Amino acid sequence: MRSRARAARHSTPLVLAAVFLLASALWAGLFARRDAGIRFDPVRWELSTVAGKWLFVLGAPLRSDPDPDAAIARYFALADRESPEGQRLEGVVEAAIAGRIDAVLRERGVRGRLAPGGPLAVWPPVDIELAGSPLVLAVSPRARIALVRIELLRADVPAAVAVALEARTEADDPPRSALVVGTGGFSMYPAVVSNRSGYAQTVQTAAHEWVHHYLAFYPLGFGQPHGARLTINETVADLAGEEIARRVIERFGDPTARAAPAATPPTAPPGIDRDRVLRELRLEVDALLAADRVADAEARMEQVRQELERGGVHIRRLNQAYFAWFGSYAARSDAVDPLGGQLRGLRERASSLAQFLAAVRGTTSRAEVEALASR
Repeated sequence: MRSRARAARHSTPLVLAAVFLLASALWAGLFARRDAGIRFDPVRWELSTVAGKWLFVLGAPLRSDPDPDAAIARYFALADRESPEGQRLEGVVEAAIAGRIDAVLRERGVRGRLAPGGPLAVWPPVDIELAGSPLVLAVSPRARIALVRIELLRADVPAAVAVALEARTEADDPPRSALVVGTGGFSMYPAVVSNRSGYAQTVQTAAHEWVHHYLAFYPLGFGQPHGARLTINETVADLAGEEIARRVIERFGDPTARAAPAATPPTAPPGIDRDRVLRELRLEVDALLAADRVADAEARMEQVRQELERGGVHIRRLNQAYFAWFGSYAARSDAVDPLGGQLRGLRERASSLAQFLAAVRGTTSRAEVEALASR
């Protein structure tokens, strides 16, 4: 019975990944552009990742895997996690993180629409791949802040190439603003989770991406969300992912804390409140754009960027695309979108994480979230 359960847990995600191959192929078709060499190829990634997962599962009887805590501590202590040692530990670490998130989801009563029960009580099954996470080319109109296009780029695209891509995108379409940004993860299946973060952040990203997988079976996350639905989706994933990750650390501990003392978090330069500055700037820029003062808005963003730089806060490029991309995460401390506060309030009022997700997963608009928040 136990071996069957283990087989179900391992094989079902691999079968489910086949469904995502079709979605990946559609994504690749939608975003086929020149410079294909720097584009993230989701179909190729899915095929290679699924093959690697099968090899890990089939090779289990022939391996003597280390204790999960020991593997986690060693993996996150490595300077190069793509080294041969990192690759040997990677599968064990991925399985351990996924298993701990699964355990917390069961504990919190989060199941999913198609969950058949038993070893698959959580749906879709938690599955991650530690790897370089794709970069994103985000595009917004210059005359208003809105995320109108997203293109995935390879994780190893050099900075100079990214800057040139931004310039070419804007030259080809002058009414548009472009920005290449890094990501901590992406909700392919298995989820891409950056292999460059610490353990706690990795768990949080993995939980965040699982929430996207969960929501994909409901109106909020079905297809490719955009506009307000994207903001709701990302904000729910942030709130729920942070909560799940906190519980994982509470319940299972942080194996990396025993390997080395926690680093002292960097302190903000005195006198600089980055979040406040960006909130105020966003409101100012919105007002300037509403008055058709696009050049003034862009000059103001660059002025503030330079002021932040002199104060020790580095932002490579601050433009409409920056606010459009990061504005999708309304729970951030530098966000101004009221959806953040509304969704946070809904979570505080809900008796459980499961109840919160059940309440918001059917929403697709600001009006629906506002209606829930006003009850």
